[in-house]
Amino acid sequence: MAARRSILDLPAYHSFVERYATNFELFCYEVAGLALSEDQQDFAHVIVDPRAKVSVVSGTGTGKTTEIAQLLLWHLWCHPVAYYDGKLEIGSNAYIGASSLQQVTDGVWKEMNDTIQRIKMTGHLNWLIQRTQMKAERVFIQGYKDQWFITKVAMAKGQSISIAGKHRYWQLIVVDEAAGVQDEHFNVINGTQTQDGNRTVLLSQGAKTTGFFYDSHHNLSLANDGDWVNLCFNSERAPHVSVEYLRSIALQAGGRDSVEYRVRVLGKFAENEELNLIHRRMIDAIYNEKSQLIEDGEPWGWFMLVDVGAGEYRDYSVCTLARVTGDDDITGPNPRRVEYVGIPLHINTTTVAKFKGLLLEIYGELSNARMLIDSGGNGLELCKALEDEGVDVHRVRWGDPCFKKENKKRFVNLRAQCYVHLRDAMRQKNVRFAYKEMSPALRASFIYQATHLPYFFTEKVQYQMMKKEDMRKQGIKSPDIMDTKAFAFLEGVHYNVSEAAFAGGTKKDKRKERMLAAKKKMMGEVA
Repeated sequence: MAARRSILDLPAYHSFVERYATNFELFCYEVAGLALSEDQQDFAHVIVDPRAKVSVVSGTGTGKTTEIAQLLLWHLWCHPVAYYDGKLEIGSNAYIGASSLQQVTDGVWKEMNDTIQRIKMTGHLNWLIQRTQMKAERVFIQGYKDQWFITKVAMAKGQSISIAGKHRYWQLIVVDEAAGVQDEHFNVINGTQTQDGNRTVLLSQGAKTTGFFYDSHHNLSLANDGDWVNLCFNSERAPHVSVEYLRSIALQAGGRDSVEYRVRVLGKFAENEELNLIHRRMIDAIYNEKSQLIEDGEPWGWFMLVDVGAGEYRDYSVCTLARVTGDDDITGPNPRRVEYVGIPLHINTTTVAKFKGLLLEIYGELSNARMLIDSGGNGLELCKALEDEGVDVHRVRWGDPCFKKENKKRFVNLRAQCYVHLRDAMRQKNVRFAYKEMSPALRASFIYQATHLPYFFTEKVQYQMMKKEDMRKQGIKSPDIMDTKAFAFLEGVHYNVSEAAFAGGTKKDKRKERMLAAKKKMMGEVA
C-alpha cells in the first residue's frame, strides 16, 4: 500500500491555509461550523496578530472552551511553515496548561474531537482529517509528531519547568484558569515567547485580585502601556445562557451587584473579595423584623446546635437552640427558615463529661430534637458519648466537600456552604435571632463574630471562609457562636417534626418556659 502523501504536497492544503491563516472568525464559521458571539468575535479579531498577547476574564457559559478548542486547531492547521534567519522550519507548536490540568484539557480535548467529528460528517475536508492524529495527550500532523502538534503542559505549583525551553516560530501558549496559576509559570512563559510568531492567551474568571493574571488586566495592559489586550466575556451577552439561569445566579448570589454575580456572570474581578461575609446592616434588618417566622400549625423541629471548645478557660463550648422548618435553600419552593430561640450554654469552664450532662438535660425537655455537633477535636468524644445515650446526633464534618453538584461548584467545603446559606437566609429574612434571650455581653460577642467572617473566592470562583488559624493571626476570635448558627443550614440535614408543632401555642410556650428555666439554672456555668 502506497504511503499517504505529506500534507505539504497537497494543493488543496495550500489553498486552505491561504484562506484561513489570517481570518480566525472565518475558520470558525466555515470549517468548525460555529457562529461566534459578540465577545468571541472580539477575541477572533485580536488573536490573528502573530505576536498577540490576549488576557480574557470570563463569566460562565460564555463559550471560551469551545473557542479555545477552535483556536488550537486553527493554529495547528493554518501555520505549516516559517522562513526566518535563512532557514525553513516546518510545523507549529501549541501548548495548553492550567493549574488543574486534567479537568480543563479534558473539556478542550472533547471540543476539538467534536469539531473533527463534525468535519468528518461533511466529508469535504477528508484529506485534512486523515492527516490529523488525535491522541490522549497530543494532536499532531501525520509524519510530524515531534514538530507539528498540540499538547498539554502541567502548570501546578513547582512545575514551571514543563514549559521552559519551548521555542518555535509559530508557537501558541494557552493558560486556562490563569488566576490559579502561580506567577513562576508566567515568568517562564514570558522568557519563552520571544519570536514574532508567538501568541499567548490567558483565560480565567476574575476570582483573585493578585497575581499575574490580574496584573495583565491592569498595570500590564495596553491601557497602561503594557503588552496585554484585555477582553471580557460576559455571560449576559452569551446567546446560550438562559434568562432563567441568570435569575437563579442573581438570587443565589444576592443580586447583580454582589461580588459572586460580578465574577461568575459579568466577567469582572472580585475587587472586594476580602470583605466580611455578613454585615451589621443585615443583622439590624432582622432585629427590626417583628413578624412571626414559623406559623402556628406548620411542621417544625428542634435543632440543638453544638460546638465543643478545648475548655480550660480558652475556647467556649456553645449550644444554640433553634426551631427549624423547610428543607430547601433560598431558591427552592420550601426554603429553610430558622428561629434561634436562645443560647442556653456558652461555657469555657467545664469538661466534656459535664457538658454532656448539661446537653442531656436540655435534650430531655424537647420533643424529637436532633443535635448537630462539630465532631472535630473534643467533639468526637462528645458525639460518641451522646450516641451511647440514645441521642439523635448528626456529626458535623464541615471541612468535607459538599455532596450536591451545585454546591460543589460554589463552595470549597461544607463550612462555606453553611455560612453562605445562613447569609442568604438573612437576606431573605428567613431567620430570627433571640436578641432578648442574650445577655448584653453575649449579644456583643454574637454581633462581633457575625461581622468578622472573612471570606474570599478561589480561582474556580468557589466560596472559601478564611481558616481559623489565619483569623487568629489577624486578631479575630474564633466564631463559636456563629458556627453553631451556621450548622442549621448544613446541606442534607433534616429535622424531626416536634410534637409541639401541632400542640397549640400554649404547650409550645410552656416548653419554651421550661427551656429558659433550664438556662437560668445553669447560669453559674455561663460566662
